[in-house]
Amino acid sequence: MPREPLGFDAASHERHHWWRSLLFRLVLCVGVSGLLGWLGGWVGVLPSLMLWARAFAADLVALGETGWRGLRHLAFKPVQGRFYQFKGHRIRVVDDEVDAQRWLALADLATALDAPMPAAVFRRRQPQSLRELPDGVYLLDEAALAWLRAQRSDRAGRLALWVEREVWYPARGRKAGYTQKGVSGTRPDTPVD
Repeated sequence: MPREPLGFDAASHERHHWWRSLLFRLVLCVGVSGLLGWLGGWVGVLPSLMLWARAFAADLVALGETGWRGLRHLAFKPVQGRFYQFKGHRIRVVDDEVDAQRWLALADLATALDAPMPAAVFRRRQPQSLRELPDGVYLLDEAALAWLRAQRSDRAGRLALWVEREVWYPARGRKAGYTQKGVSGTRPDTPVD
């Protein structure tokens, strides 16, 4: 059974320090406001509002910032990890749940390439490289790379480089460049006996 580490826990200390500091400021502001209210009525409470603002300004700004981050997280959650863009063109990408591969929307690739992507050719040559989803036809990233590299246009070459860097390589992990591109077993930075 793992034991709790002995010693100083900085995160716990900061949490307790923050709560103690907040409680101290709250008690101080309530006490000063009560005293000024008792001495001068409502006119005496007005100067204590400056004390409240000074004491809690940083916490209110931090709360606003946290709220803003939370709202941004909720707003971008539907497209988190699935929004890719090539030269101003949105390309939908779907991660495969089982294998380390990704699927690219065929229509988005055609738009980014400014040329048609022949779905019929892919269905005839590599039927396993196409996938029908509710929002369109998706092409396997390896098949897209192979087809783009076979094209002779400059834009297709740039799109192939983009697909390799932004879609293909991150899906396969750190060793993908050495094991799946045909480079022999060892990485260049590993020492040889």
